[in-house]
Amino acid sequence: MTVAKNQPKALGNEKPTTMIISGNHAAAYAAKMARVEVVAAYPITPSTPCVEKISEFVDGGTMGAKYIKVESEHSAAGALVGAASTGARTYSATSSHGLLYMAELIWWAALARLPAVLTIVNRELAPAWSIWAQTQDSMGLRDSGCIQYYCKNNQEVYDSVLMAYKISEHEQIYMPALVCQDAFILSHTNAPVEMPAQQAVDDFLPSYEPKHFKLDPENPVTHGNLSYPEHFRAKRMNIMESTHRAKQIIKDVCADFKKRFGRFHGDLIETYQIDNNTKHVIVSHSSLAEEIEVTVDLLREKGHDVGLIRLRVLRPFPDEDIREACKSAETIHFIERAPSYGYKGVIAIDTMAALYEGKNHPKPFHHIEGISGMDVTAEHAVDLIEQDLESLK
Repeated sequence: MTVAKNQPKALGNEKPTTMIISGNHAAAYAAKMARVEVVAAYPITPSTPCVEKISEFVDGGTMGAKYIKVESEHSAAGALVGAASTGARTYSATSSHGLLYMAELIWWAALARLPAVLTIVNRELAPAWSIWAQTQDSMGLRDSGCIQYYCKNNQEVYDSVLMAYKISEHEQIYMPALVCQDAFILSHTNAPVEMPAQQAVDDFLPSYEPKHFKLDPENPVTHGNLSYPEHFRAKRMNIMESTHRAKQIIKDVCADFKKRFGRFHGDLIETYQIDNNTKHVIVSHSSLAEEIEVTVDLLREKGHDVGLIRLRVLRPFPDEDIREACKSAETIHFIERAPSYGYKGVIAIDTMAALYEGKNHPKPFHHIEGISGMDVTAEHAVDLIEQDLESLK
């Protein structure tokens, strides 16, 4: 890529450093150190500070990306599709209705096997208007083929952007990724974030050279044209196979990241106080799960045998990992933000389907909490679980 050749030699830290920054800025720094080549940007609260920070990097000459200021989120996604089709490493950030406006081309990117990475600052959908946290925006795209990560803190946001490129650009995957963080709870809250030296990041994440296809005037190809049903089915089944393979690739990349940088956030899931005999399992996600770790501690102090599964990756869905973590569970308690209107919570639906295929079927309890960013305290979650357990008597 000619864009890559224009990148400054020093894009990031010459030595490891720690900065106190927001989740938005953590994502921006990660995109910079990933040596992203094309950024398509359109502002929307609360993801705007992410692309604003990147514009400062580009304007200051410390990031050699092409920064495209577009007129809408749909155009931003279109720019990502075009740039990724030429073999560029691409990035954007959006939220809520911005992501919905991108949706047509998010599906295109996934089905065209283009490994763009987007930061999604999860925000409520209107009406009524709300700018606070909710995950229905990204979870509504769970069937698109995108790999979806849900982060619990700013450090995980930074690390996950780097890992997302490594995973999505793998020659057995070639799928886009959504790296999600809660609006304001992470996006606008400052916390310490450790960043490796640039050379260490370069060693972990080499430059992107697609092997499946790229648009090149010197080697013209037709792509995305009319396809007959038998060929169309083969392409879709190939996507299914690739997303299933991504489970192991995610585990391998997370293990490599831990070996190199000493940090591990879980791979497909993260467990807390789960062992082979845990009787009561809470399932949660995003920043909710970090508070619920405290809930688990409080419940265990009261004598309850409780553990936590944090769903870190929604797609591909970690069905085997969940069955293993719940193999001795008598009850399972879902505490999640996103309802699937007309049934249960989004995560509960998938988790119960996964458990149905296993031997153990714990009794489920469902709690939709934290809608529009409402606080879910550890003590409140303790009350929920104790009410569930009391109902069994």
